[in-house]
Amino acid sequence: MGLADLVPGVSGGTIAFLFGIYDELLFSIRKVSGAVPKLLIKRQFKEAINQTPFSFLLPLGLGMMTAIFSMVKVVTYLLDNFPVYVWSFFFGLVLGSVYVVSKRVEKWNLRRGLLFVAGFGITYMVLGLPTMDGNTSLWALFITGAIAITAMILPGISGSLIMVILGQYETVINSVSDRHMERMVSFASGAAVGIAIFSRILSWLLKHYHTAVVVTMMGIMLGSLRKVWPWQIEKSEKIFVNELPGINSEFFIALSIIVGGFCIVYLLNKIGIANEHDDIESEEFIEEVHSAKN
Repeated sequence: MGLADLVPGVSGGTIAFLFGIYDELLFSIRKVSGAVPKLLIKRQFKEAINQTPFSFLLPLGLGMMTAIFSMVKVVTYLLDNFPVYVWSFFFGLVLGSVYVVSKRVEKWNLRRGLLFVAGFGITYMVLGLPTMDGNTSLWALFITGAIAITAMILPGISGSLIMVILGQYETVINSVSDRHMERMVSFASGAAVGIAIFSRILSWLLKHYHTAVVVTMMGIMLGSLRKVWPWQIEKSEKIFVNELPGINSEFFIALSIIVGGFCIVYLLNKIGIANEHDDIESEEFIEEVHSAKN
């Protein structure tokens, strides 16, 4: 998820969805941003600790932070020097994710089909928007964090891409790379507020309209392929368009990488890693997830 969130066009939420931890992620976010702070205010520290899903959040958070801080320069280098191959890999991953998630929809009907098309169409149009000019003020970074984090946990829409559209990607990446604490804290604070609000909206939708949300997310993921299309050219300043590839060695290497990315997802699904999991030992969580699926 950390690596995905570094790449404009790839959503960390897609990776969470792929590995079957999406419901757990939303549940955990709601816990640490709702019930736990209330218990801390009441000085019920022991209960707050018991309510916090450390066994889920600690490895996930450490993995993401390790990837972000150790790989930010590597990802930037690869995108600058081998963009076609990087985009090809993620194109294959996203395409495979759509296929895997489609297996969770037992029955299609007109309403679900329309939701799928709407998710695809809206995402495709949003990803074609030209980017804005950046702003390094702390308030701008706070708002950027609040908006970008909603995309980071929504499968198909990349938080990094939203930052690109807002013109803030370079500012945020440079702040992380240069360890600019003031800017990082401002961005993180906005992200904390945004994720606390948006996770509750998503959880409510998943609980009451689980299949409808899943098919919409499938459309969003498919629409996101517009941004991760490997062959892009800069038509004018800040506007990129997709083009058909030439038939050469680069094309066949990229095609192999796309197939490889798809196969990775397919194999993960086959061995069960890409299935939905109920790893959090909480009766509240298990009951919530099962009632949503039913």
